[in-house]
Amino acid sequence: MNGTFFTSLSIEELSELIKNCISGLIASQSKIDNQAPPPDDLLSIEDIQKIFKVSKVTVHKWKKKGLLPFYKMNRKVYFKKSEVINSLSHKKRKMEV
Repeated sequence: MNGTFFTSLSIEELSELIKNCISGLIASQSKIDNQAPPPDDLLSIEDIQKIFKVSKVTVHKWKKKGLLPFYKMNRKVYFKKSEVINSLSHKKRKMEV
């Protein structure tokens, strides 16, 4: 059973308790961050335009046709670099067959 109890702490004791809690949280977060895979690079429409040397209209047509998987964040469109590469290599294999 969880109960509530009150105790008196000095400012120094409370400060030390908070510091210990924060350092423990920081240490556990850094362990989690070291285990996480690196984030996938996100490309904007402008990045896709520069890479493929096409117009913005062409990029939007590719999106609409489903050739490029995309994500919307805050009214902006982004593409995952790995998904763009996979999409293009899949399209290339279809053209060779």
